[in-house]
Amino acid sequence: MDIYQLLRSYLETALRQRALKSPWTYRVLRQAVAARRKSFSWQAAHSLLLHTIDQAAAAFLQKGPVIWHNVFFPTEVLYGLGVIPFAPEAAAVAATGLGIAAKALQQAEGDWVSGETCTFHRLAYGCDRLGYFPRPSGVVCSSHLCDTAPQSLAAAAAYHGVPFYLLDVPHQQDAAALSYVARQLKTITFSMVESLNLTWDEGRLQQALVNSNAARERLMAINNLRQKRPACIRGEEAHSFIYLMLAGFGAAATVAVYEELLNQLERSYRKNEPAVPEEKARVVWLHLKPYYPNEIFQILEQEAGIIIVCEEMNHVYWEPLEPERPFYSLARKVLSHHGLGPISRRIEAVLAMTESYKADGVIHFAHWGCRQSAGAIRLLQEALREKGISFLNLEGDCIDQSKYAPGAVRTRLEGFIEMLLT
Repeated sequence: MDIYQLLRSYLETALRQRALKSPWTYRVLRQAVAARRKSFSWQAAHSLLLHTIDQAAAAFLQKGPVIWHNVFFPTEVLYGLGVIPFAPEAAAVAATGLGIAAKALQQAEGDWVSGETCTFHRLAYGCDRLGYFPRPSGVVCSSHLCDTAPQSLAAAAAYHGVPFYLLDVPHQQDAAALSYVARQLKTITFSMVESLNLTWDEGRLQQALVNSNAARERLMAINNLRQKRPACIRGEEAHSFIYLMLAGFGAAATVAVYEELLNQLERSYRKNEPAVPEEKARVVWLHLKPYYPNEIFQILEQEAGIIIVCEEMNHVYWEPLEPERPFYSLARKVLSHHGLGPISRRIEAVLAMTESYKADGVIHFAHWGCRQSAGAIRLLQEALREKGISFLNLEGDCIDQSKYAPGAVRTRLEGFIEMLLT
């Protein structure tokens, strides 16, 4: 089912700021979605959507302190504090689905936000200024992987007049860096406790890390299943769960969603229910996908039988956390990201993914303005070619539909498919 069409049907007559701040909106949406459980191919996707509606309701109805965060900040800290996390970059995806992206981008452009800035952040800026986002009580951000996020979120904090906390992440992964990041996480945590007048509960923070470990275990089990042939879930469907990696670790609901997906996936593999009638090749997808209507996955998976078996954003790159040492182990998780530091780390991680999933090719979606992902891509391409793995760098924009050229994209995909199948 097209969930955004459903949401628009409830909101389009009055998609105004006050609709997002009305309890009625979330009550009606939740009832409508709950009644359509059978229309979801994956029941976990249905549960995830209900959870997302509940989170949005809590944020927009200001049921507690709302903390904005970028998608690379360790959210275990936020769930451990009992605040309401809100990720503007993830909300930008929802704004795209709801059809307000053009208006929000126009607002950003009118305020002289550079067109070279990542569209996720330009769109988030526009949505915020137009009143489509909940007001934050504070803003946290990590400096690693994304150069734009610290600037964008600092500006948002200043606009709302709330505290901004930056987690400065060095490129090194040695003991000094670990200690440096751990100390900052502890300082940020207790600064929020003080500024937001929160009650410190060490047990709640440890439980968030326990939840994170449980979610990690289930995601690894899901990924292990996806290494089998034939694939039983299409990449387009698996992309729906990336939100949990970006904003859900530390929450009990994340564990439940992964558990539900794992159980259904296990049943599909036992019954040998392939995702497509004939699997002809397997591909690893790097970075994110376009979130507006497009034909990319239709062309690859349903027309050509080229299955996306792994997404870089669903890759588990860190070791289990230690609840008794929360800040130290969260620092270790932050520093473990394969995109941090020299490009050789990302190359090594991508090569390992291609080997584990027996992939024949790799597609990198080069989102406009994302320098951390698109930079040094030639070195990644050369490393893959040395291993005989086909590579496609598909340029585009995850958010701005005006950058999508269907004919050109089809031509490039068909050339890549031909390369894979010969």
